[in-house]
Amino acid sequence: MAKFDHFNFIGPIYDRVFGSRTDQKIVELADVKFQHSLLDVGGGTGRVAASFLPITSNVIIADSALRMLQQAKSKGLSAIQTQSETLPFPDSAFDRIIMVDAFHHVFDQRQSLDEIWRTLAPGGRLIIEEPDIQNFAVKLIALGEKILLMRSKFLKPTEIMMMCNFGDVAQCDLHTDKGIAWVIIDKNSYQD
Repeated sequence: MAKFDHFNFIGPIYDRVFGSRTDQKIVELADVKFQHSLLDVGGGTGRVAASFLPITSNVIIADSALRMLQQAKSKGLSAIQTQSETLPFPDSAFDRIIMVDAFHHVFDQRQSLDEIWRTLAPGGRLIIEEPDIQNFAVKLIALGEKILLMRSKFLKPTEIMMMCNFGDVAQCDLHTDKGIAWVIIDKNSYQD
């Protein structure tokens, strides 16, 4: 575990430093409907999750950084402090789950994916948006995070896809654009 919690430190100023989220790609890919429940794992200040509030009011952020979550709550979002490796939700609780720019920060990526998949309902969709480590600018960001002693572990998008080889995957797609990768995994609507 990291000795210094970077995200709690920058929580109160995160949105001012990194700006508000204007890219609607994740909203389009998630295909959220009014009745859907959405979980944003590692959602921090809620800058992405807030984009879904005009579509559905059932949006929850799960993040380990309390000071980030305080910012999310100030935006009217429901938030719970937790690790992605031990999500406190029942099986099949969410129709959509997103994880934006956070997968490389989690302590145990395999366990996090297992927990996320457990909480995704049959017929649901998981989208992992990550910087594409194959992009030169992203390599510089990864180097910067290493210098800052962050525990980041960047994977190639295809490696993330391979980790998402669950037994009940209906479909898995990959989209890339300008150094960003979206891994989209649909869960079968029935259980064996």
